[in-house]
Amino acid sequence: MDITKEREDIAEINHFSHENHPLKLVNSEMIVNAALDNRGGGVIGCYACHKPISSRGFAYGCIQCGHFMHKACAQLPLTINLPSLYEHPLTLFNFGPTTFKSWFCDVCCSLNQFKGFCYNYGKPEDNINFNACIDCCVVEIARKEEADAMKKETRMKVKHEGHPQHTLTLQLKPAAFLCDACNSKDEGLFYICDNCGFWIHKTCASLAPTIHLPHHPDHPLILVYSLPEKFYKFAYYCEFCKIYIRRYDWLYHCENCRYFSHIKCALNANAGTPSTPGDGPSTSIADEEVDNLLQFPMSNAFTDPLKLLHSGMIAPDDDDDQKTMVNHWSHCHPLILQANMSGCSSDRLEVCRGCVRPLSLPYYSCKSDGCSFTLHKYCAELPLKLEHQLHPAHSLYLEFRQGSYYACHGCLSYGNNFFYNCQTCKFYLCVNCAFLPKSIKHKSHKHPLIQVIDPEPLCKACNKWSDGMSYDCKACNFILGMECATRLPNSISHRYCKGHKIPLMYPPIMDHPEDFFCDICETEMHPKFPMYYCQKCKNSFHPGCISGFDYYENMVFEVSRNVSYHKHPLTYVRRKRTPKYVCSNCNCDINSCLVLECRAKVCNFNICYKCHLNK
Repeated sequence: MDITKEREDIAEINHFSHENHPLKLVNSEMIVNAALDNRGGGVIGCYACHKPISSRGFAYGCIQCGHFMHKACAQLPLTINLPSLYEHPLTLFNFGPTTFKSWFCDVCCSLNQFKGFCYNYGKPEDNINFNACIDCCVVEIARKEEADAMKKETRMKVKHEGHPQHTLTLQLKPAAFLCDACNSKDEGLFYICDNCGFWIHKTCASLAPTIHLPHHPDHPLILVYSLPEKFYKFAYYCEFCKIYIRRYDWLYHCENCRYFSHIKCALNANAGTPSTPGDGPSTSIADEEVDNLLQFPMSNAFTDPLKLLHSGMIAPDDDDDQKTMVNHWSHCHPLILQANMSGCSSDRLEVCRGCVRPLSLPYYSCKSDGCSFTLHKYCAELPLKLEHQLHPAHSLYLEFRQGSYYACHGCLSYGNNFFYNCQTCKFYLCVNCAFLPKSIKHKSHKHPLIQVIDPEPLCKACNKWSDGMSYDCKACNFILGMECATRLPNSISHRYCKGHKIPLMYPPIMDHPEDFFCDICETEMHPKFPMYYCQKCKNSFHPGCISGFDYYENMVFEVSRNVSYHKHPLTYVRRKRTPKYVCSNCNCDINSCLVLECRAKVCNFNICYKCHLNK
């Protein structure tokens, strides 16, 4: 409590320090004019405390005599009685009419070189004279008034919305305990329940019902005393400390955006205090390298790192026979460098036998009749030996496996193409994983992410476990699986939303109070995970449903085969990405995936390789 807080303004008062004229309440303009006219341009000082009177606001004064006082000084009580501090009541005393040039404060032991006011007790017959300066007394008066107010408050039983079943009582002695509101052990005054073990800090009992945070600028955050029941189905975490939200935590939240914060985290953030150790800059990568990192998600799914790595670096040289035709160790026939793509108008997707990604110039093709072997020029020039950070113990060697399969330790997909291999440890990397960036930037996190194979890779985007490659920020305990980090495009086309792209959205999805249901698998979606959400059609999709990961993306077959579940022979093929291709068995999109397709004119049968294996 501040004793200098102004009381109700009175336009004119009579004051014992200036009995000739009343003191009037004057504004800042009159104070400035008085300073210019009567004091030669100097600052006006208060008669009582001799401190400057601000040229802003109001004061009491007599313009005629140049007698001015702060409003608080003019309203000081004439007597004070503090038995716990002073033996006798003290009276406000004016040194102005006296002959004293200075006086001594017996409380703070300071020598006052001005007259002004003090609080005094004098008893000449006992040779006693006690002086206390205004500042010392004001502090003690404030403490007494605050103590009196708190004593009065302790006699009152308080009801609080955060504990409606019982009344609370204020305890005057501060203590350190685990507060049931903010879940911290800060020392201070507290309320205790009269019937049970419920304790809360006094400050927590008077929290603002709403606050505004720059971290969530579009809506105010509302105080609630437990997690609303409608959010029980999924796990939620504080936006600042990333700690799990318990059902009976006091929170500031935005219901429509599913934005939750512990009360202390929100208030610290509002005060500009960092709430988490991960708010600072990451030290995992040099600052000067951050600007050169690839930014994800990209406009298209990042499935062709070799092409990006070598883009603009390799070009055909028609004048050099040594480069236009090569004998490659992976193929038994000579290969010719192609400078132009074939003019085939089919939507069949031709892939490289090295990386199993769509063909692009320049590439080599087999010159022998009936052989369709193709190889990107940059895949033909891949190093035969590789040192990789995910397997630092041994070198990896490039191999080509035609008659059998391998499982990549990076993307976990199966392949029968080029791969890097450690025979000692049976460690395999497809060529695409082998050349993924070692560090990336991602929209979902403020720090760079480092490539790892983590023993506990629980992805923060999809909440799924994966033993494969991940991208990690150790400082924040934040990790993204490779699929969520690099494979999800920024927007995607789908037959459910014809004519426009569906953007990838990161939480919170603003102003969407309803629950989200995936329009493909028809299950409820966690609103705090990334999703593809169409504002126009109000359709939402799990990333894995609309853009499922193909675990057979590194497989190549160039034959037809007879199967028991279909009457016609089926041919292995990949098709370009268009909304029309779906599996006849599971009805999932099979764009650019390995499928078996019926070529009979009267049949439109397609089946994805996964369904084929399960038949």
